[in-house]
Amino acid sequence: MELESGVLANKSGGEMPAKLISVLLHPLLMPTYGFALIFYTRNYISLFTPADAKLIIIGITFLFTFILPALNALLLLKIGRINSLEMETTSERTMPYGSTAMYYFALFYLFHNKELPGVFKVLILGAAISITLSFIINFKWKISAHTVGIGGIAGAALGIIYRLQLDLHVILMLALLLAGILASARLKLKAHTPAQVYTGFLLGFMVELLLMWVY
Repeated sequence: MELESGVLANKSGGEMPAKLISVLLHPLLMPTYGFALIFYTRNYISLFTPADAKLIIIGITFLFTFILPALNALLLLKIGRINSLEMETTSERTMPYGSTAMYYFALFYLFHNKELPGVFKVLILGAAISITLSFIINFKWKISAHTVGIGGIAGAALGIIYRLQLDLHVILMLALLLAGILASARLKLKAHTPAQVYTGFLLGFMVELLLMWVY
């Protein structure tokens, strides 16, 4: 009995860091993180954007890409449409994915009609497209939304480096490092198979990279 309790305690202890990583690198936080990284690193977009405008843009992004989708998920949990906020099955993810995509496209529409640097519009459009593709794939297969999100950050960073000549190499390296850590965490929690994790990263990466090149 003592041995069994020790094994369970070690298992639980091993999962706690993975759960924390999954929360801190939640896919709904990626747009906010991405904008903050651009605004608070040394580049010409950051230098020529007023401090109050930075906060407003980040705040609106956080509202549309995290707060509203999170409230929607809580509502679905309350009315019994999902069993948990982890949404472990594909059927549970259908409605949250669909509503989140609508919030992201709404934010893109809002930004599209404002005088903002095009990079922010592309980032949000890429995130909206990635979520929509995840929504479609989810009908047949459970793709990792976490690695879709971090893959989008990496793909956007690489696209910005070559398209806008911004020095975001540190951000790119950080995104790739965090992608490896996050993928390991999702596998540790048995939330996804390796194929689901790698496909998610590739999807987010390629959508943002291609948009940066062609938009």
